[in-house]
Amino acid sequence: MFYIVTAYHAEARPVIEYFNLKKVVKNSRFQIFAGSDVVLIESGPGIVASACAASFLLSEFKAEDKDAILNIGIAGAKNADLKIGDAVLCHKIIYHDTGRAFYPDILVKHAMKEGVLETFDFPVAKEDLPENSIEGDMVDMEGAGFFEAASFFMPPHKIHCIKVVSDYLEKVPVEPAFVSRLIGDNLSLIRDFMLSLESVDSFFPRGLSREDREVIEKLAENLKLSFTMAHQLKNLALFYLSSHERLPEELFDFLNVRVNSKREGKNCFERVKKLLC
Repeated sequence: MFYIVTAYHAEARPVIEYFNLKKVVKNSRFQIFAGSDVVLIESGPGIVASACAASFLLSEFKAEDKDAILNIGIAGAKNADLKIGDAVLCHKIIYHDTGRAFYPDILVKHAMKEGVLETFDFPVAKEDLPENSIEGDMVDMEGAGFFEAASFFMPPHKIHCIKVVSDYLEKVPVEPAFVSRLIGDNLSLIRDFMLSLESVDSFFPRGLSREDREVIEKLAENLKLSFTMAHQLKNLALFYLSSHERLPEELFDFLNVRVNSKREGKNCFERVKKLLC
């Protein structure tokens, strides 16, 4: 199953039509539309609204690890390196207020551009901000909230933000019909990416045994890994086991390691990743 979160109906409408989704009546403030393998929710604008919608969607429909969730919408680009109408897969998402960054795991090939998304709590115009105060390639008001909420339910290779460039952060309203056309023009590209995500699970047919899972959990604890890094460790272990009988012997040496800082943990994690890659 694919779950999709959009902020506005103008973003949702072409998706609803493309996947032939029907409105679902739920006791909720959100508009929800569902088909055979896609469920879409309209969150409304803002980081809190997007986080709430993603959490509601994944819990209400009992999402599983094999499922995936996408945040699809428009975003303003910082400069003309990205063209109006470009679909951009975000490999890093920054919450402007805290500087906290999130990193989706992009494990499949795709035909989209990639970029950094920065989420603000307010509409952004370049002329209203100091020069160089925008770190991302694009700006929105939902991505960071969406990703953080979804990461409580799903691994980072199944959570993605796809943003279509609609403007260059100018104080010019973007018409709903224009928004719908931008999204609609990229849906075949987005669908190809969704199909590629479905193939990811075929690389991990074996899964983790109870013993393997215990090793991964112990490593994550010893190395003080973040939630996202722990998911990445699990995915790397699955990737390794897809072509090996068991985890590498050298990995078990790290079970005796206790780190005293996040920096030490990151250094050890880099060594672990090399073993598993």
